[in-house]
Amino acid sequence: MNCSVVCLDAADTLFSEREERAALYTEAFAHFKMAAPAPLMAQWMKEVHEEMPAHWEEEPRYSRPWFREFVGRLIHRTGESFDPEPVRAYLEETFTDPSRYVVFSDTFPALDDLSQAGYRLALISNWSDRLEGLLNALGLASYFEVLAVSAVVGIDKPAPGLFQYALDALDVHPGHALHVGNDPCNDLEGALSAGMEALLLDRTTQSKPAPSHVITSLLDIPKRLTES
Repeated sequence: MNCSVVCLDAADTLFSEREERAALYTEAFAHFKMAAPAPLMAQWMKEVHEEMPAHWEEEPRYSRPWFREFVGRLIHRTGESFDPEPVRAYLEETFTDPSRYVVFSDTFPALDDLSQAGYRLALISNWSDRLEGLLNALGLASYFEVLAVSAVVGIDKPAPGLFQYALDALDVHPGHALHVGNDPCNDLEGALSAGMEALLLDRTTQSKPAPSHVITSLLDIPKRLTES
């Protein structure tokens, strides 16, 4: 690969949540005296996410207005009538608490290797505008020259526009940039549609050897970058 830039996804690529997200929503609803078992909450969350438009009140997905509506629709499924804003704010604090996350063991060594080798780094993520603060708290933000966050830019992966935003900020041609992430659609297909090189991170793959477009650790990135 003839790449000078490496772009990375955030959640489930660099770090993961310690608890299932549905369990966190169930905990938040219980705080406000609303019952919603985690398995049922997971189903509701999937349904509501699929039915929600990309923008709400002219604000993008994962913005505060979008999340308020998302939470409101979940509350409606419980049969309760409750103002969604306090629940949204409670969840926002939950999801920006760094103790709720664990950084993967290969993350810091891989970022150090790439930085020391002279690669410019960018982060491309579907997340709220609180991501930069979380990255700072986790000790990750300083590695990245550019943060392309969907709720800030107003475009979600897999749309090429979010990738292009990062490329434009770095003033680099798509063919000279590699994107790595854990989602086959949002990361692999999205980056390829933007004209970038792309690798899918799958730490659980049992394939030996892994497919050519798959890596099993972030530490595999430098080797792939030097392959023709």
